[in-house]
Amino acid sequence: MLKIDMDARSRTRGSSLLDQLTAVVVLSVGLLGLAGLQGRVQSMAANAENQTLALTLAQSQIERLRGLADLPGGVGYEKIVERTDTVKMIGGQRLDTPFSLRIDVARYQLQPSAQADRGRYLAVDDDAPLQPGSPEFKRVEVTLAWTSKTGVPRSVSLPALISRGTF
Repeated sequence: MLKIDMDARSRTRGSSLLDQLTAVVVLSVGLLGLAGLQGRVQSMAANAENQTLALTLAQSQIERLRGLADLPGGVGYEKIVERTDTVKMIGGQRLDTPFSLRIDVARYQLQPSAQADRGRYLAVDDDAPLQPGSPEFKRVEVTLAWTSKTGVPRSVSLPALISRGTF
């Protein structure tokens, strides 16, 4: 006949209080880690949104400047100059984060060389006269800067070449 020890049976049934406390501690540590990760993910998403918006604004500025260069008579091309501004609204909507806009402009001209098919580009001062018959273009760099919600300064720059006509 089989004898069952009642004390052994009561010890193996269920879990002890120590097992339950250990499980609660492990679960709590895991949940706290997830909560901290959630805040970091939200911060990264906000930074990505601001970076996308900054790149869109920079591309928009470059396209606006290219449109100026296409105006008849070169009047718009002369208006492509360095400037700074603060962008607080887009299309009537207020931005959560203001952007600092900076447009840097440098003039270049193709200088003829000894070889007929090659030339080199030289920087030209704003007030320097251009050589007749040599094409000119401007190197434009649009930079947008902002401060993230965590206080870290961020910026994006987008360069472009803009000419008054075809080379």
